[in-house]
Amino acid sequence: MTSNHYLLLGIPQDADLPRIKAAYRSLAKRFHPDANQGSEAAADLFRQINEAYRTLANPQKRERYDRILQASQLKDRILTQKRSQGSPGIEPEEKFQKFLHSLLNALFGPPEPAGQPVTTANRPSPRPRPVTKKPQTPAFSFYFHLAMEKEASSYQRGEDGVIRPPEKTAKSKRSYRNFHRPSRGRTL
Repeated sequence: MTSNHYLLLGIPQDADLPRIKAAYRSLAKRFHPDANQGSEAAADLFRQINEAYRTLANPQKRERYDRILQASQLKDRILTQKRSQGSPGIEPEEKFQKFLHSLLNALFGPPEPAGQPVTTANRPSPRPRPVTKKPQTPAFSFYFHLAMEKEASSYQRGEDGVIRPPEKTAKSKRSYRNFHRPSRGRTL
């Protein structure tokens, strides 16, 4: 059972039918889905109120519900008493020690026997570690290609420190000047 119908309707367990009906009508009016449009909580509460009223208004269903409710309350009382008494044999320190040993055993394995010296022969084999692959060198090495670009650079640093495209050879430079400018010695 998910809820106590008496508590949901706000009535005592010995309430008569007119009192159950009055409590139901006031709650149904308050939480009706038409009065609370868009509220899923109100719709869910309205369904629970309807179920409680149907159960408590019918004498056979109410009698069966009361038996089930008494049994669950008795069971809850017994569990509460057991919890309050606690387990008689286990102290909190013992519980902590058990927890601590289980944690350490999970992390480091079970302890070696006290009488035997620790050797590789009687030590349990360690857990196999996963094989890790070495990272492969990339096909493109940034530093190698940077050095190659510096060697075969199409730009050069001049005497003044400015980086410029490489100058053409002296012969090509002269031919370039001759093409655009006539020489100064000749007149037309």
